[in-house]
Amino acid sequence: MDQVRAWGVPLDDETADGIRLIASELITNAVVHGEGPVTVALFHRPGRLVIEVLDASPVTPQPNCAGADDESGRGLLLVDALAARSGWESSDRGKRVWVDLVLPKPAPPVRSDVLRRFFAVQHETDIRDASKAFVLAVA
Repeated sequence: MDQVRAWGVPLDDETADGIRLIASELITNAVVHGEGPVTVALFHRPGRLVIEVLDASPVTPQPNCAGADDESGRGLLLVDALAARSGWESSDRGKRVWVDLVLPKPAPPVRSDVLRRFFAVQHETDIRDASKAFVLAVA
């Protein structure tokens, strides 16, 4: 999370938990089902985060249909549910499993004169009687 925050991504608890869960599942799968050294990489573009995990095993990742009492077998299904896109591909050293996540974008800076005008209008008007609403979305 520190690296993602260092890129200036505003992480709420839900997004941070999703990133942790996905990274944990991908890394655990590579350690348990893969071979050789495991490499984890993060790539950031505004609004996107790609997590990729490489291991030396050429074996295709397979989602399982876990039973109600099974203690494992749901990880890739959870990853797919949380990700915008996910997949895997063979590499010259094994395979690369990746997940593309949608991230909150940093709020654009709002000029102080715009805020002053906005709040001045708020004080001059009884908001309950206003026929139109003004919404300032910062996301």
